[in-house]
Amino acid sequence: MSPRILVVGAGPVGLSAAVSLRLQGLPVTVVDKAAAPHTHPKAVVLWPRALESFERLGVADRLVAEGHRLTGQHYHSNGTRVASMTFRRLRHTKYPYALAIPQHTTERVLRDRLSELGGSVRTHTELTALRQDADAVTTTLTDLETGAAREEAYDWLIGADGVHSAVRSAIGVEFVGQTYEQTFLLSDGPCDTELSTDSAHYFMTDTGVLVMVPLPNEQWRAFISAPREIPEGEALVDTVARVVGRRSPVPVRFLDGHVAGRFRIHRKAAEHVWRDRVFLVGDAAHAHSPAGGQGINTGVEDATGLAWRLGAICRHPRSAAESGRVFTQWADERHQVVENVLRDTDLQTRLWGVRGLRRRLRDAVLYGAERTGLLDRVVIPRQTQIAQRFSPGPGQGRPKAVGVLRSHARLPNVAIPTDTAGGARLHDFLSLTEPVAIEFDPAGTAGRHSKVRHSVVQRAGRDVVSLTGPALRSALGISRRVTCVVRPDGIVADIAPETARNRGDSTR
Repeated sequence: MSPRILVVGAGPVGLSAAVSLRLQGLPVTVVDKAAAPHTHPKAVVLWPRALESFERLGVADRLVAEGHRLTGQHYHSNGTRVASMTFRRLRHTKYPYALAIPQHTTERVLRDRLSELGGSVRTHTELTALRQDADAVTTTLTDLETGAAREEAYDWLIGADGVHSAVRSAIGVEFVGQTYEQTFLLSDGPCDTELSTDSAHYFMTDTGVLVMVPLPNEQWRAFISAPREIPEGEALVDTVARVVGRRSPVPVRFLDGHVAGRFRIHRKAAEHVWRDRVFLVGDAAHAHSPAGGQGINTGVEDATGLAWRLGAICRHPRSAAESGRVFTQWADERHQVVENVLRDTDLQTRLWGVRGLRRRLRDAVLYGAERTGLLDRVVIPRQTQIAQRFSPGPGQGRPKAVGVLRSHARLPNVAIPTDTAGGARLHDFLSLTEPVAIEFDPAGTAGRHSKVRHSVVQRAGRDVVSLTGPALRSALGISRRVTCVVRPDGIVADIAPETARNRGDSTR
């Protein structure tokens, strides 16, 4: 009997989990409280790491076609530019840019992909109760149109139902942290301005912060910390427009069609992201400041990192203890990522509002970091999640490094000339379902026969990709034969000098 999997929440995170599971041939039920897909932009930035995940789901090209590429960020302090960062120098990725794209567009593309794979979303349906035992999760799902409730049993449940997660509450997991005192406003719509449309713009002033992000179709996102006083009866759109006019050194005029909202931001994380047969991903697992645009990107990684592991366990059932080790490792990795994201976004949010001596110190640090290249070398790879790396857990061995290859870190998506037309990138050789072994052999004399030969064979039940040719020396910085075991999410599980035929199975 096929395993039954329920995904609660049809935002980008829940849809990413569902698409990933459908690509593995697994049946998935997706439910969402909303009667129809929302039409608000919400999260608007996808970083390269998320685009790599979406490429594996078969939707990256569609998203890029509908999005707007951003190649940098500019920081101003009280009207003076203090630093700029560029994404153009990002190495070892197919996507050296940020993609500005409204969340509802991302969701539509993912829904279309789910439909192509035979899946769908059951709308206007709320999870109102659940209980677990050793073999199943029994849920109560309520049709919000008719009020009818019925029990349905599933083998696994993924909660992707947002900050106010019903799944998290039902399994008794605390959401620990704090809510910022500051209120924020945003408005999305067309603007008349000479601000460059290839970059995001941060204006930090003594009265608060303004962030301007260009969107597709000549739209803009204006994000502000709310002024201390808002005139009674003033529309939020008018408030945002008025504050933008004061904080931006470049004139910005709002045109008809803006939609505005008010919100508070949180710095919270679930105490546990996994309990027995139930998992928490995305905003159900963590909430943080929108500084750096990390939310949707981190959530997609939560979901896809879980989905390939869950799929493997559904296809090859294991003991409870073995499954527990797999999910414990996933939970530990997500904890590391979320801890970093919470720290980074909190720091950025607090730096927005400093004044006096601390403001001058902040500006001096930003200025110096740009001039020394620190922003481009360190901050950008971290913000774009290209520099993703994990501390190994028990039994995973010590970190290893050969050239640009690092164990427990993202496989650099290096472009290499191959014996097929157009060449290839390393991520082209990854599997959607299982770890693969990639043998790198820089045989031959550099400069001769520069194209890399590749072949794929099966050894011990695993695909082994062999790449041979002197071009690997310059592309990867290696001078000897090395084998990497690479997970479906692009993380290098292990590096070894011996060939894959001597290695055991690993889903690390």
